[in-house]
Amino acid sequence: METKIYQFGKEITNLDIYNAEKGYGIVDALNVEGKTDSEKSLFMGGWNLRKSAAGNSSDAYITTSDGVYIAKDRYVLIFRVDVPNEGIYRVTIKTKAANGVISDMRIFAGRRNMIAHGIDIAENESYEKSFLTTVYPYIPAMTSIPNTQKAIYVSVAGQNAGISSLAVEQIYNYDLADKKDIAEVNNDNSSSNLENNAASNVRTLWIAGDSTLTDQNAGFPYYSFGSCAGWAQEMAAYFEDIAVNNQAHSGMTSNCFRDDGHWDIVYSRIKEGDIFMLQFGHNDQKRRNLAAFGGYADNLRWYVRKIREKGAFPILLSPISRIPFEDNGKMRSLLQAHADATKTVADELDVPFIDLHQITMDYWVSLGEKAHDYFMPGDITHTNEYGATYIASQIALQIRNRNIMPLSAEISGVEASPLLPDSDTKDLPKEPAGGMFEIDIPYIDIDGIPQYSDMVKALRYGLLDSCVMHLHPTEEMPRAQVLMVLFKALRISGKRPYNGKYCDLSRYEWDSSYVEACIEENLIDPATTPKDRFRPDDALTAGEFASFVIRGMESDKDKREISMEECLKKAIQLGIISDSYKREDIICRADCYAGLVHMMDMAGSQTKALPKDVEVHPVG
Repeated sequence: METKIYQFGKEITNLDIYNAEKGYGIVDALNVEGKTDSEKSLFMGGWNLRKSAAGNSSDAYITTSDGVYIAKDRYVLIFRVDVPNEGIYRVTIKTKAANGVISDMRIFAGRRNMIAHGIDIAENESYEKSFLTTVYPYIPAMTSIPNTQKAIYVSVAGQNAGISSLAVEQIYNYDLADKKDIAEVNNDNSSSNLENNAASNVRTLWIAGDSTLTDQNAGFPYYSFGSCAGWAQEMAAYFEDIAVNNQAHSGMTSNCFRDDGHWDIVYSRIKEGDIFMLQFGHNDQKRRNLAAFGGYADNLRWYVRKIREKGAFPILLSPISRIPFEDNGKMRSLLQAHADATKTVADELDVPFIDLHQITMDYWVSLGEKAHDYFMPGDITHTNEYGATYIASQIALQIRNRNIMPLSAEISGVEASPLLPDSDTKDLPKEPAGGMFEIDIPYIDIDGIPQYSDMVKALRYGLLDSCVMHLHPTEEMPRAQVLMVLFKALRISGKRPYNGKYCDLSRYEWDSSYVEACIEENLIDPATTPKDRFRPDDALTAGEFASFVIRGMESDKDKREISMEECLKKAIQLGIISDSYKREDIICRADCYAGLVHMMDMAGSQTKALPKDVEVHPVG
């Protein structure tokens, strides 16, 4: 197939800004479509110009006869090429150090997928790197609309880093394969189809999961310490002849990935011989219906079966550990049950298994306080580039040492060592406060509901997850699960350890910290917990919801001994609950969210910061 070569310096200069008519060019960071940083990053190769640097990028790049180079400290050069088809492309980048010595050049493709780092080029010497990248749809964070742009992004960073030439060749045309059935393609002897058939043997590594492995966007000027990164966006560095397509998405459970349309993108495009790697658990543990050995394990079995039907190879990974805490003399991350369930399913179905939870837990524990250097500042769940490259290196090590086929046959002999936190500064530019929740409401199942305006407020107030597409407004709310939203509304944090007052909650469940705080804050009516049972999975009634809310509105916890009847009466009077509800009626999710919005409006608590233990997905 035709190879297009873009020559920098003589043909393309730093003034050749991308436009759709031309179909290629350097991305102008000051003029990119999209409302949120997350959306804009999709048209910038996974980057955003930091707000503190906006309006000051005109002298960021220079041109010599040998290429285009970065001239401003910590800036990134981003080049976009529009392509005609979905599929797999081989990209070859060449760089000559014609503007001084190049130090620690880093190459990224797609949505900031790391291709190589630590590249040092002596003056007037050259470097060349060839790799595969994919062009397929992706559903961005905070929207339900797939991004279907057909474009390749290549970006470089580093002192004096630049591009001398870029070659782009399509080696697998998905559009061609999709439009012809197998028999028709096999009987078609045209050169294009013969080439496409041969190229279809190129494997794709498809990856599914949550925010701990998704393609996170990052700002430039570029600092690894302050660049959020999922481990899957570092995996391409370990393969030269396999294409990596990361469909992981913030906020995903093993249910949401399927229900919100991400799975459809994978399943319609995965082909025989491809590999499917998945890691869930962080969000599953917050859903009562996705218990480790219940709905979560059932979903893993489902994914394995469907992938094998396609003739592809599944690999299961346990969820990475959060920064652990000590309890009862042992280090915990609250994800052990989901890690154990992943291994159980892998053993049961004879699927390769990588225990990322144990690998990362052991490493974070060995580091002690320095483990925080591998995570975003103030976060114990989402890694920065140091954490992500470490985890990717351990996955590659497992694949190589355990001969996990077919990936072990594809892994590059080149060692892509992890980035180390001591190699760069931890001082980050001060950024203006952003409004993560100032976005168009993303849910596709709330049009026309009477509580719609309250759902918009609930999103603005930080009560809802902006990364999922379904709110399930008419469904019931489990008693334990409502506490996570209630605590966001009251702006109070959970408490650990859970001291085991109720026999139907374990010490290390996600929801147990909220229950412990409820006990301490006197938010639980004893009439609702017979026989020392909290009843965490029972559907929440209107009376129970009113009891939680009205007790929570009383500032003096010693005055919270309010009967459920009195709470329901007051909640109806205040407009928190409709007078159509009786005490034992099951209250739907939308009415729970709407009631909490009304409570917050009365209390003015929406102006206060979210509780410190809330896991906000790091998307802008």
